[in-house]
Amino acid sequence: MMKHLIKATLLASVLAIAPSYAAGASDYPNKPIRIVVPFAAGGGGDFIVRAWADKFSAVVKQPVIVDNRGGGNTVIGTEAVAKAAPDGYTLLIVSPSFATNPTLLPSLPYKTPEDFTPVGLVITYAMGLAARSTLEADNIQALLANAKKNPKQLTIATSGAGSASDLAAELFREATQLNLLKVPYRGAGPGLLDVASGHVDMAFTGLSQIKGQLDDKRVKLLGTSGRERLQSAPDTPTIAEQGLDNFEALVWWGILRPQARRQRLSGK
Repeated sequence: MMKHLIKATLLASVLAIAPSYAAGASDYPNKPIRIVVPFAAGGGGDFIVRAWADKFSAVVKQPVIVDNRGGGNTVIGTEAVAKAAPDGYTLLIVSPSFATNPTLLPSLPYKTPEDFTPVGLVITYAMGLAARSTLEADNIQALLANAKKNPKQLTIATSGAGSASDLAAELFREATQLNLLKVPYRGAGPGLLDVASGHVDMAFTGLSQIKGQLDDKRVKLLGTSGRERLQSAPDTPTIAEQGLDNFEALVWWGILRPQARRQRLSGK
């Protein structure tokens, strides 16, 4: 059911975004559109962007090419779009790291938000807290109880400083006071592989990214990060339900394009 909800949300965003492009030029688009994903392949960005790109392509009747450019905490891919021609044929997917990078990385090779123009919001969703299958806890209360008995350091994978998973991990550490070591990766995919392999204890992630590992019982869900239970995991209580009142950590994805510097390209 969650899959259908995501598809419906993506389609709604496409229908909202496409007309603004078409209004700018009668023949737009007349060639393929490239959308840059500033994350490593295999993460949640891939799933979301490729689902969005398929529907966007159907609406605009042109190929939409997904270009993964991970690295530098999203800076590499973001810089490539900032320097691209502002003609509507290069787009950038962004997440919370886009907003946090100017604080964490003051010497960015582009200006935020001046070098970009918002196109639209793609989706927002809650995450699951996935743990390695061998972790001696099946829920948040058991995790906290075990930590009191054996206060060893736990590890949590993130997609880099300022990412949604990193912010969620920080909120979780503050709320639980756990001895939690954040382990940054170039994207969600590599970190989740290490969780499934037992090298890292846990990670906040979209459920679509770990469906295979959940089915194979290589990872397990300790809780979810929204205010309400996920339709795709109705039997998994939220973290807030498990004693951490008001805990909420959401992911959002948006689309930007390069800002026109020499001419105003409204609607392109």
